[in-house]
Amino acid sequence: MAGFQFLSGLVLFSVTVSVYSFIIGAPPDTCGNPTTFHTEPLNETHVGQYLAQNSSTAPYKVIIDTKFYENETYSKVLGKPHNRVRVTLRADPGDYFRGFFIQATRANYALDRGDRPAYGTFRPADTNSQPRRCRSAVGKVGGITHTGNNNKTEISFDWEPPRGCNLGDIQFVATVVRAYSEYWVDVRSDVIAPSGFVGDRGLLCQLYVNPYSKILQRRVLSALRNIQTMQQSRRTGGTAGTLSTQG
Repeated sequence: MAGFQFLSGLVLFSVTVSVYSFIIGAPPDTCGNPTTFHTEPLNETHVGQYLAQNSSTAPYKVIIDTKFYENETYSKVLGKPHNRVRVTLRADPGDYFRGFFIQATRANYALDRGDRPAYGTFRPADTNSQPRRCRSAVGKVGGITHTGNNNKTEISFDWEPPRGCNLGDIQFVATVVRAYSEYWVDVRSDVIAPSGFVGDRGLLCQLYVNPYSKILQRRVLSALRNIQTMQQSRRTGGTAGTLSTQG
């Protein structure tokens, strides 16, 4: 049974969002705060809040097909066509879900931390899911969500790490909704580790790993300005620079 608490004022009801109430998928602002909650007006002055279920009781699993994500160059050496990770959200036998939102983030990092990063790019495997572009500090950082609120027992999609960037250990974290009054947050996959990366992180990769670092943001902006200056000098025989994720 979902928890229920009383909160005064109608403002809360007017600004809250939910994965399930958006039939065609979670809204973009879910990226920054996937710990959303569901509400229901009780009377003219009070709104009730359905609390999330305990994540340890979730009848769902986030399953990954590998223990490692690989450097793209290393994948090619091994003869692999790509370095994607197949991710599956699966309900326990006899159960189902209707809505979901999944991100890749730093392993064992608290979901409600304001500096929590989101990593990589999701690729739907069918029409039951769609990518969500969240923050774009470097590359297509995002998540993935449902396209309809029909009952589902399993859904799969692919995730790609940023090219040449060692993110460290990561996890896939899900918010899963069975019904408006029943939903779970912080449902996590096993930890997945980097493989085949050598050398130090390049400047862009450092920012990707720590996107809220003001120091790194300033360094990247400075490097981009320098590249722009070098490109403008090409007319006089100069050489344009590049900004890489690799060291």
